[in-house]
Amino acid sequence: MTIDLDIELINSELSNKKLNVPGGTTYENVLDILGINQETVLILKEKKAVPIDGIAVPGKLTIMCVASQG
Repeated sequence: MTIDLDIELINSELSNKKLNVPGGTTYENVLDILGINQETVLILKEKKAVPIDGIAVPGKLTIMCVASQG
């Protein structure tokens, strides 16, 4: 089983993405796929922060960069 994620990136040079990942994928895995350092972002699902080790669920995911890259 796979899940579809519609990812909105805020305060980032990266553009928004659509991903299809295997079921059981964690949010940490999603960041790894996107090449994003987990210590520089806040992950939101339905406007609520989610734990980095949480299992990703289908739908819209917002990744907000909260630390500068330079």
